[in-house]
Amino acid sequence: MEEHRVTDPARRNMVAYRLLVPDDWTLEGGVTAVGPAFHMIPTISDVTVRAPDGRGVRFWGMLEYGWADGLYGELGMPHEGRPFVPIPRTLGEHWQRMFEAFPADGVTNLEIVSEEVLPEATEQLREQLAPLYASTQQENAQLYGTGRTKEFDAEARLLVIRYDHEGRRIEATIFATVRRAIYRYPNGAISAAMWNLDHMYAVFGPVGTDPTSDPVLAAIVRSRRVDPAWQEAIQRWYMERNRQLVAEGMAKVAAAARSAAVTRTSQSQDVLDISFQGWKDRNAASDAGQSASVLGIREHTTYVEPGGGTVDLPSHYNNVYTDGLGHYVLHDDANWQINTDPAWNGRDWQRIEAQR
Repeated sequence: MEEHRVTDPARRNMVAYRLLVPDDWTLEGGVTAVGPAFHMIPTISDVTVRAPDGRGVRFWGMLEYGWADGLYGELGMPHEGRPFVPIPRTLGEHWQRMFEAFPADGVTNLEIVSEEVLPEATEQLREQLAPLYASTQQENAQLYGTGRTKEFDAEARLLVIRYDHEGRRIEATIFATVRRAIYRYPNGAISAAMWNLDHMYAVFGPVGTDPTSDPVLAAIVRSRRVDPAWQEAIQRWYMERNRQLVAEGMAKVAAAARSAAVTRTSQSQDVLDISFQGWKDRNAASDAGQSASVLGIREHTTYVEPGGGTVDLPSHYNNVYTDGLGHYVLHDDANWQINTDPAWNGRDWQRIEAQR
């Protein structure tokens, strides 16, 4: 396998992330710039690593969508800086809708095979997003008396689909974490919503090949590593957008943007680890050299917690905080004080340092 770098043209071709690509496989797609109509999205990423025999892995960046009652128009049109897409009941419903509206070249006969919520990954995800659940409670307290309410929830889902592509029947297993922020009228109907697909990737291959048991596909998934400098640049973009929104008098939207940005950074590798835990178990006896290469690409740092224990977290962050309850925030904004931010100061965040 050879390490490939995917660059971001909107940021002077900075390296966005690295991943392993086997010999004779192709790397398609990349990171693309976003037009001014989608000003709440820093970048779009869509990368596929494909083998000649039809196997492959596809990665997406964070996808953000918006919806509002009474707004009618084409699917994907700009709405408050995000694509206008109704909030789906399931991940499969979203895929079916997008397949019908934007059919991929050469892809036909989409079939939803199965879908399930992953309990362990969902529990981990909700722990990581605890500040957003807390801020939702605070916002509902402010909405009290108006009859309107806000809901926030997140879950990890696993979707299996099949489709025809270039004469083959392909099966794809798709993993994603789904976040939903929904505002409701007094009668319970949805007035507006913002929802996200994070961490989404797919492993695929001809039907009968069982791509989730393929050690090469598992190695590619585990090898993807976001470049720390690029991640910091994206974080700065979010914070600058936050400052612009505050200057424009859109404090509530700014708070939501900041929460989304910091929470995105704070999510650890654990959720992704859970999604392919079975691969690691099944492939424990795979090529030792390949395993060493994969482990070398993933970087973690051991931090000392207030009680004296230790925890492994993603590397390369200047500011790392914990609330002492198993929740962590990692960021690189030197001007942001977490304990004075109303969206986060409902608990005592303590700075922690790397173990020496």
